[in-house]
Amino acid sequence: MKVALYLAVERNSKFVRGKKRAKEEIERLVLSRFAPEMKGESDYVLSIPYETETELDQIIYDEILREAHDIADMRHCFIETDVYSLEDPKRTW
Repeated sequence: MKVALYLAVERNSKFVRGKKRAKEEIERLVLSRFAPEMKGESDYVLSIPYETETELDQIIYDEILREAHDIADMRHCFIETDVYSLEDPKRTW
């Protein structure tokens, strides 16, 4: 399934550095597994292979969103995300 991902990485405070590295690590360690196509600075299209709806939800929540959150948190940043199916735009995570 192809999904659109909006991913914004922000600092926890203006005194924190690491926003750029956090985004680069998320792209390299998390998004690269799903053949990302960049559609803008914070917009990606991901191809997610899955067999069941439960597996799809688990991939999105655990493998993408949770791992991206953990990487940003290690760099004292946070993420804002929006994920929706390109095949069914009413379906969001």
